Amino acid sequence: MATYTPPRPFFLPDAHLPNSASTPWTCRTCTGTWPCETAEQYLTAGRCQCGSPMYWEKSNPRRWHTGPRCYSHADQMAALAEELHQYHQAHPHYPPPRPDPPRRRRRQRPPYAHTPSGPGDIRPGTWLWVKPGGLHPAWGDIHRLAMLTHLDRSYCEVWLDDTTVHRVRPHLLILERTPVVNAARAAGVTSLVCGGSGPAPRPLLPQWRWLGWTLAEHIEHLGADPEPQAVPVQEGLFAA
Repeated sequence: MATYTPPRPFFLPDAHLPNSASTPWTCRTCTGTWPCETAEQYLTAGRCQCGSPMYWEKSNPRRWHTGPRCYSHADQMAALAEELHQYHQAHPHYPPPRPDPPRRRRRQRPPYAHTPSGPGDIRPGTWLWVKPGGLHPAWGDIHRLAMLTHLDRSYCEVWLDDTTVHRVRPHLLILERTPVVNAARAAGVTSLVCGGSGPAPRPLLPQWRWLGWTLAEHIEHLGADPEPQAVPVQEGLFAA
């Protein structure tokens, strides 16, 4: 009757790892020096740049430097930093230059405060996000928080926290949800999104889909042109 022979392990068995407490290294199980006869089947022998023997495991990224350490961790990090520095010197990468900001009107923060309560309820004082491309490139290609000061189908006027006033197309403006969510929670509404709140975005419930509309969609929901609104006269407070 044939005896059962267990399959050969794929990785170097832990029982035959080196014991570095003594010099030369010894095997944890065998009595001889490491690598033992069993460990040699899993290793590839080599030599470090300092001349000490090294061993790489054939089926694992582990390696062993049997001699004294030829460099410390600080030396390794310094060499890596120098290598990265040399690479960046040879391959410089600079961000595109930002153009000079053109002249824009400046205005004190408008005394408006409006929180939308439904689709189309957009008035001056509503906080918005300006999408990338809505402002001149001098203000960066990022979302910018702004307050609506004038609503129109073709161009809306917004105020930024740097006191500048800009004209932006409605389809590049979206609502800032935080005031609406806070007002809804204060009124006892806690289910603005499906599955509850959390760091991961979830689809809005049907009755709250208008929070994701652009200003152009809110104007279209009204059906008619928004009522003309007076532009506040505050431009004398700042030098042009």
